[in-house]
Amino acid sequence: METVYLVGTHWKRSGSPLKASSESLEELGRLAETAGGTVVGKILQSLDAPSPRTFIGKGKAEELRRLASRGAFRTLIFDDELKPAQQKNLSEIIPAKVLDRTRLILDIFARRARTREGILQIELAQLSYLLPRMTERYGRFEQQVGGIGTRGPGERKLEVEARHIRDRVTHLRRQVDSIKLHREVARERRRNVPLPSAAIVGYTNAGKSTLLNKLTSLYGQTREPIYADDRLFATLDPTTRRIRMPSGRVCLFTDTVGFINKLPHHLIAAFRSTLEESLDADVLVHLIDAADPDFTGHAGTVRETLKSLEDGTDRKTDRILPVFSKADLLSPARKARLESRAAGLFQAGDGDADVSPDAPPILLSAVEGTGIHRLLEAVEERLARRMIETDVFIPFRHSGVLDALYRLGRVEQVSHRRRGVKLRLRLEKSHWGKLQKILHNGGP
Repeated sequence: METVYLVGTHWKRSGSPLKASSESLEELGRLAETAGGTVVGKILQSLDAPSPRTFIGKGKAEELRRLASRGAFRTLIFDDELKPAQQKNLSEIIPAKVLDRTRLILDIFARRARTREGILQIELAQLSYLLPRMTERYGRFEQQVGGIGTRGPGERKLEVEARHIRDRVTHLRRQVDSIKLHREVARERRRNVPLPSAAIVGYTNAGKSTLLNKLTSLYGQTREPIYADDRLFATLDPTTRRIRMPSGRVCLFTDTVGFINKLPHHLIAAFRSTLEESLDADVLVHLIDAADPDFTGHAGTVRETLKSLEDGTDRKTDRILPVFSKADLLSPARKARLESRAAGLFQAGDGDADVSPDAPPILLSAVEGTGIHRLLEAVEERLARRMIETDVFIPFRHSGVLDALYRLGRVEQVSHRRRGVKLRLRLEKSHWGKLQKILHNGGP
């Protein structure tokens, strides 16, 4: 195992508590362990502003140099993103591999990506991160104007490697755009299928994959369970399962990639088409780890990330249904405290605007299977808000369309007449056009 030393910073002028910086450093340690490292030490330094040259103070840099010289660690990881010059200067001072939080997360994603799209997106994010750091590795670019001293093997090596990376980035972007186009076509096809959708979103390691496995085992078709583990970013690639709802309808549930504090912008840009899948769902099940001491802060991170993905579109995060997971890890006293204060955790306008004192929080345990049925009822209630009600008359000679109508919406009332059946039907507004086509093709 690679020995790792962690460096965190608390910015005095930010106004954030020291505890938040300490918890972020603890999370960095879990990320390092996920990547295969062994944390042998860590420091948390309070600063007014980062040093332009070495990010941390000169004294701390010297202290870390002495530790690395004695072989105390092989890798030094910073909890904040380093500028290329800062990373280069630190590498020259400290005889160890110097990384930052962004590079660490990219490395974890590279290990976990399985689909072709995920692998391409990770490589694109890694190269976008590497390119500005090449100039610090080999020296800065100089303007090619000719003359004495402007040519040389070192400069030529830099130009060739940088050009190769830029060409590869361009190629990857074209491939990702092509996959994005295919994804949009598939998304449009799904819209033509009369099935509502729900996306499970949340902080990494909140239990999203475990929940989808439990839903599938209880109310879905028998399939091989998706990988789930008590690790950060255990799964990256989205997985969709058909789940039978209490009313008998089928809903598509999708497990999405987890979010995290200080999620690298390179990663958000590369995974944008995948992350946007969550906003396209009819309901967003925001899974919150109730056993996490900082679940309120992590819930805020998820909401902010979702808002950043809206990007001026008409998709709004007011479809978020907050759900608390891992109830089996809570004591009865903590459960009671959570239920008493959960209604005040989400304010109107935060995305979780539908939480009210009259609506007790949904608390479930995917391991024990408790609270699952209540979750499905809540999802159906959210779907019902997006429905319209209409009366449909189907003559007996066209009774073949009844099955499609039952799948398309929710039949509230059935009245048998002499020449046919009259239905009181509730369905999503987006499915109204599909209903018209069915009645036109199969009706009188």
